[in-house]
Amino acid sequence: MNLEPEFLESTEKQLVALSREYTLDTRNEIPALWNEFWGIEIEVVGTEEQAAYGVSYEMQADGRFMYGVGRNIDPLPDPMLDGMCAVTLSAGTYAVFANKGPVSELPSIFDWIFTEWLPNSGKMHRDGAVFERYPYDDDASPESMSYEIWVPVAS
Repeated sequence: MNLEPEFLESTEKQLVALSREYTLDTRNEIPALWNEFWGIEIEVVGTEEQAAYGVSYEMQADGRFMYGVGRNIDPLPDPMLDGMCAVTLSAGTYAVFANKGPVSELPSIFDWIFTEWLPNSGKMHRDGAVFERYPYDDDASPESMSYEIWVPVAS
């Protein structure tokens, strides 16, 4: 794998998301959450941008984690939309891996980032959610999609 990250500073972002718990063994079920989100996404108003986000957060030592699909909305709706939750993306430095290709490659790219790139990068994973950002793309399909993987890092 030969993805070189760009290091970017980001402000804190608030997402309205549909979220479920997964493990490394069940992460192949995440596409169903995306399908569920797209079914209700029309109700998410006030979005800051056209991008969609997939967020991995609340990582547990036993391999469980929360994964949410959402949009950046400011201000957050009050009350929160039924079935949705707020997910915060922390401010700070991120290693951003931009790619265009099949969505099916995401698990192997994540594995490479955390087992090869990060240990050899001189960077440390800092507190904060790891997320995918899917910018608006007229030509998006499961076989050719633009996406970015944002990993919170510190020197």
